[in-house]
Amino acid sequence: MKLRIAVEGLGACAGCEIAILDLHEEIVSLLQDLEIDYAPILVDKKSLNENVDVLLLSGSVRNKHDAEEAVKLSEKAKITIAFGSCASFGGIPGLANLYATRELLERVYLTTESTDNKQGVLPSEEVPALEQFVKPLKEWIKINYNIPGCPPQPKLVKEIFQMLLTGKPVTLSKKTVCDECDLKREEKKITRILRWGEGEPDSSRCLLEQGYFCAGPATRAGCEAKCPAALMPCRGCMGPPENVTDQGAKMVSAIASVAAIDEKNRVDPEQLAAMIKDVVGSFYRFTLPSSIISRKVSEEKIK
Repeated sequence: MKLRIAVEGLGACAGCEIAILDLHEEIVSLLQDLEIDYAPILVDKKSLNENVDVLLLSGSVRNKHDAEEAVKLSEKAKITIAFGSCASFGGIPGLANLYATRELLERVYLTTESTDNKQGVLPSEEVPALEQFVKPLKEWIKINYNIPGCPPQPKLVKEIFQMLLTGKPVTLSKKTVCDECDLKREEKKITRILRWGEGEPDSSRCLLEQGYFCAGPATRAGCEAKCPAALMPCRGCMGPPENVTDQGAKMVSAIASVAAIDEKNRVDPEQLAAMIKDVVGSFYRFTLPSSIISRKVSEEKIK
């Protein structure tokens, strides 16, 4: 009997579902043992009427409809997997936690440079209400496994399918992206933080040691370090490594370990920190909703 799978996306870009198609011809051999019973973006079936063995649920819960859909679908699955970084940690949509819901709506529908809304009307009819904050899926429903990545790499997707087919528990690498990276580390101290596009990186040396903000030390392995291999600093989409609660805090520690703050010609720590132009977007690009401080707290006057 084939393993029956359902795939659905909530508040997301559909990149995780396309990652399944990126298996290319390998998906043909996998389909001998598993059946994609429901996946609106991949197969022509409008609703999930029967129970399935595995639900791959991508995206974050951004509105009331997402929340209802997550609960409804998970009730029909024996195993529910948070598929991708948005589902696992909150992902890019989670950066909206830096703003109040009203601020988001006003920016999108009233104050953007291209907006033509002279009446100042915010959408309200037949539109699902936004949730106040983005949270990882585990805050809404029971999640059996997380499969991170933006999107998950095809090789990892294949390995997960094989684990499910053989009845093995789904496991992830306990290493970091740095462990998979072939760039040479020389333990050199940095005196600056570079944004991507500044200067020209040495194609053989660790990007972090060259001053580029590379999140490899604070990110779980499993992507084969494809970004650093292409001289693109790791963004952290695989989330924190094993036994690390807060990815951003881990990255702060990593930068401190390579910063020349104890050297003879040391850099001023405040000046080094000021070189990071987007602090939250750098340290918590994918994991803000699942971090220790998961949102911006509004200041209120105490009466």
